[in-house]
Amino acid sequence: MGKQYYFRKRLQLLLLFGTLLAVFLLLRVTWLTQMEECCKPSSFSFKNATVFKSNCLPDDLQRHMATIGNGFIGHVVYGDTIFLNGVYNGVEGHSHRARIPATCALQLTAKDMVLSPNYMLDVGNGVFTETQENEYLKLTYTVFAHREYSKLLICNVQAEAFKHDIVLQTRNNKGKDTEDFDVISSSMFDKGIHHIHIRTKEQEIAHTSPGHSTRSSLTDVYMYYDDIPPTIQLKNRVQMFTWITSIYVNDNGAKKAYEIAKKTSFTDLLDSHTSAWHRIWSTGAIEIDGNLQLSQAVYGSLYYLYSSLPVQNDPNWQFYGLSPGGLAHGRHHEDYQGHVFWDQETWMFPPILLLQPDMAKHQLNIRVEHLEGAFQKAQNFSYRGAMYPWESAFSGDEVCPWYPATELENHVTGDIAFAFWQYMHMTDDQDFIDLAQPVIEGIAQFWESRVTYNNSKALYDINAVMGPDEWHFPVNNSCYTNFIAKISLLLPSIAFPSKADTPEINKWMDIASKMYIPFDEQKKYHPEYDGYDPEDNQTLSAEGTPNRLVKQADVVLLGFPLMLDMPDEVRKNDLAIYEKVTSERGPAMTWAMFAVGWLELEEYEKAAELFQRNMQYVVEPFKVWSENKHGEGAVNFITGMGGFLQAILFGYGGIRIKVDRLDLNPVLPPDSSKLIIKHLDYKGGSFSFKIEEDTVVVQQLEAAVHDFILHVYSSGTNYTLQLNKPQMFPRGKAALLSTLIYSAKL
Repeated sequence: MGKQYYFRKRLQLLLLFGTLLAVFLLLRVTWLTQMEECCKPSSFSFKNATVFKSNCLPDDLQRHMATIGNGFIGHVVYGDTIFLNGVYNGVEGHSHRARIPATCALQLTAKDMVLSPNYMLDVGNGVFTETQENEYLKLTYTVFAHREYSKLLICNVQAEAFKHDIVLQTRNNKGKDTEDFDVISSSMFDKGIHHIHIRTKEQEIAHTSPGHSTRSSLTDVYMYYDDIPPTIQLKNRVQMFTWITSIYVNDNGAKKAYEIAKKTSFTDLLDSHTSAWHRIWSTGAIEIDGNLQLSQAVYGSLYYLYSSLPVQNDPNWQFYGLSPGGLAHGRHHEDYQGHVFWDQETWMFPPILLLQPDMAKHQLNIRVEHLEGAFQKAQNFSYRGAMYPWESAFSGDEVCPWYPATELENHVTGDIAFAFWQYMHMTDDQDFIDLAQPVIEGIAQFWESRVTYNNSKALYDINAVMGPDEWHFPVNNSCYTNFIAKISLLLPSIAFPSKADTPEINKWMDIASKMYIPFDEQKKYHPEYDGYDPEDNQTLSAEGTPNRLVKQADVVLLGFPLMLDMPDEVRKNDLAIYEKVTSERGPAMTWAMFAVGWLELEEYEKAAELFQRNMQYVVEPFKVWSENKHGEGAVNFITGMGGFLQAILFGYGGIRIKVDRLDLNPVLPPDSSKLIIKHLDYKGGSFSFKIEEDTVVVQQLEAAVHDFILHVYSSGTNYTLQLNKPQMFPRGKAALLSTLIYSAKL
């Protein structure tokens, strides 16, 4: 009996130990799973595609954190920097966005307390909110760059204390003193108001000798902002604290904006700010039902683009253009120093043009304002006309620090011309096109001086260039460069038909008609340049990569956005050949263009594969994009966002801008039940498109000076659209036409 008793006891203890071990292991697995899930976007469980929530922040806070902006002010939330549109410091290739120490980057704690945090970026309202709480205290920190009053940065803390003697601790992350400005004056008023006047240290263009611009100058910045106490003794009730920063390029403007804000309650400031954002969303948005993750990526991309763009023109301070990292980045080479590239016209401009044409106009207007720099650069390289810089900033002169691109990457000049082509055919804004006549004709003059006539081919070559694929240079007859030059040469005859018979325009049209576009008749595809071989594994490129490898989308851009007319066989070959040789290390927008191409060919599974590859560049939880996969490269990469939005609008939306019409051939995005394009603007009218599995509904929302006709290709049916009356048709190819050009042959 004694042995059996002890045996049973030992067995019971072993079973108890085994149970405890199993419970421990289960708890550990649960804890590890929760840790892994921490930074995954909890907002996927909500039905609001404009709200991104998380209970923890990105590991790389400066690079992958949410940003706020209003087209003038840009700021990484919690970051130590404020950037302003058009404010740069540094000479030539060292020019970069000038860093202003942050005044409103608060990190909140409560003395001797542990609080549980939650974070939310509400892109619908343009507001970032942090909430911390426990059983004794709830803190809500709100920060935004005011959308209506663009000189203002607002932060607010609401504290709800449930006991006495709680001490709120604040720390503003202002970072180190700035190296980009000299302090001209600094003072503090009795009520804790700082007044600072600072000036950039270095002119962008320091030379005044012939061949260099003298337009560059130092920039003055004036700030009024509230002092934030390091500690606040909270009372046993709800308290609210608001701190205001007003910042501008002249003192009077900064002071007036600050005074207006101080006289306005936080509630009213927030209401006017969110109302301004609602006006933007109500005049241009994309909604996707059935796929919340995709819908959030779309809204996030639009938000980051919109927050880098002004709504209205500031007569005292122009808009200086979109940089790959948006307005909240641009201090370092990694962020492209805040410079403006081809990215603006080729990647960011098209979706903005469809949804917010006034914002798109700002992007083109800076090219008009910076025309002098383009003329100067052409002269520097012994060409005529306007040769736009590969990178520009404040002055409009070349500020690219990388030599090959400054001389060889000429396609940016053609990209600008093509953006004007798109704007002209999407709007009825002939006044602006007339204003841009020196730009449009100057670009054609440049290409006329850049081509070389090849007697053996009886065609024009363009030699010694670098195409979008920056791993191969110098090359002759870049397919992309030659075709964008052809478009540029034809543009003046389209934009200014009254001058179509002038000798100069006739010369440009003749060159365009004889422009050599490389094509392999045997393999039925477009070689990227003379001598390119997609099977060459032996030769190395100028960058040291195998010669067949391509950095990013290049030849595939011929089909879209350039719309070179080619048989489906050739389009398919271009896509298949270049997909195999395009580097996985390439930038985000590349795969979007492959997806558009396969959608054009109605190969939907292949398109979905490439589209999903494009989505790998989204960094959670706040939907920022990285230039390269795994969060690497430039951030917040609005170039990639622009490419992604083009895949939605021109890929799944099937939209094509034509000379006489707007074509569409839509299909639903993966795992979606509905795609709605809201307030697409065309020829003075505004339209919504609701795409479902089998049907499309078009509705005209705003009237123009003329009527519009919807033509359905499959049936040949024409519908005259009536204001606010939906028109349904079977999903398939259709066209939207103004009645003014209805006589054009479809």
